[in-house]
Parts: sequence; structure tokens; C-alpha cells
Amino acid sequence: MQLTTQQPWLTRRSEELYDTLAVCDDEGQKNLIVDLISRFHFRSAQQYLEDRRSIASKISRDWKCLPTNTMLIALQDNGCADSSSAAVQQFKGPLAEYADWKTHNFISSLREVVDRTKDGSNIIIVDDFCGSGETISKKVLWLREKLQQAGKSASLFVAVGSSMEQSKEVICPLVKDFYSVHWLKKGICDFYSGQDSVNAVKLMESIEEKLADRYGNKKIKDYAFGWRRSEALCYLEGENPPNNNFPIFWWRKVKPNLDRTALLPRV
Repeated sequence: MQLTTQQPWLTRRSEELYDTLAVCDDEGQKNLIVDLISRFHFRSAQQYLEDRRSIASKISRDWKCLPTNTMLIALQDNGCADSSSAAVQQFKGPLAEYADWKTHNFISSLREVVDRTKDGSNIIIVDDFCGSGETISKKVLWLREKLQQAGKSASLFVAVGSSMEQSKEVICPLVKDFYSVHWLKKGICDFYSGQDSVNAVKLMESIEEKLADRYGNKKIKDYAFGWRRSEALCYLEGENPPNNNFPIFWWRKVKPNLDRTALLPRV
């Protein structure tokens, strides 16, 4: 299949691919799914290491942040593991190529960074993916409020491996700079135009109509075209795929309430 030539990672998920296409009723739906999959932004573990090196270069060379006054932090502040918590630790190697960074420069909790911030500090929020920008913007606003309450000032930056373009307008006004190695467009609305876009939207709506109304504690109506209608097409090898992806690729239930094998394994 030509699709596996365009996206070699599919050779390891051939059963899941066929199950995804089996949801479709006609050639129009199948052609849309095949086209979307062919445009997936996939990053292997090696490619994501290259992305982290690009971010490390941005931090050191362009932002000129030094280990003496800089902290890298994850988004989580509730004790639960997430992608940013792992990501912040994975920057130790790439940043060590530029300066004498120490373990205390890498923090996995927003609450901890408030206590450790000194006036003039640089605070860099890192993650592997940014979708709508909602999560990051909320955390930035929380962090700014807590720093203000503590009477502290700091420069805030955001650095991400791959980001949806619509997140710029949400995050950029809140930070000194927002850098993403890869900027991603919406899979339908930013790719098709005119009547082709209208037709593609209708096809996707008819596909998503086949998915079960609920999956765990999630409601499909909240994830139509991906969270906040992000229309994402993103898969980072070994990572939990974002819910910003079209749910046809990760929703594990079809109507009436039957299990299915989703293309992307998501917890």
C-alpha cells in the first residue's frame, strides 16, 4: 500500500489501519481518511531528539539563557505524570552541550518553580506538543499570578517540539517568546479550500457520527474534529497521542458501544 510508503510507521500498525478504514461506508470517506493519514506529522524517537537539540540551541544561542538564572519546567502541577514532565528531563543531554547545566535547572512542578524563582530569572515551559494552546496558556496565567503574589519578576518562555498554528494567538501575548520546532496546520480547514473544504467537513462529520457517544468519561461531542476542533494530525513515537487529533484515529468505541482497535494507542 502506497500509504505505508509515505508513513513507514504504519507497517507496525497494519491491523489498526485496516480497522480504521473499516469504519468508513464509502470511497469518499476512505479517501479522506487515507489523505489525512498520509499527511500525519510523525516524529520518531531519533527525530524528537533532534527537535530537543533545536530547542536547546534556541534557549542557549537565541534566548541566551544561562544555567545560573534559568529553570526548565513541566506543565503538571497535580502530581500526575504527563508528557511535559518527561520532556523536561530529556533536555538535560541537549542543553549540556552548551553549558554546565545542573539537575536543579530542571523542574517537574509549577508549584516548585514559584518558590525557587528569583528576580530576573528565566522560566522556560517545555512540552512535546501544543494543540489549542489552552493548557499552556492557563498554566502561564497561573504562574504569572503566583509570581506576582510573591512579589517576584521573571521572563517566561515556551518551547515545544510540535505545535498547532492556532496556539500562537493564545500563548504569544502571555510570554516573552513562544518557539516551536514544527508548526502544524489544521488537517481539513487549513488544507482544503472552497467546496472541497465543505465536502471534507461533511465527510468527517459522517465518519465521527459512527463513533460511540461516550468513551470512558469522555463525550464525543467534546472531541469533534479533535479537542477544540484542532484538527491535529500528530503522532510522536512512544508518546501518548494528543486528543487534538481527529477522534477517528484514537476513539476506541463505535456505536452502539462496541470496542474497536484505534490507529493510535491513547491512554
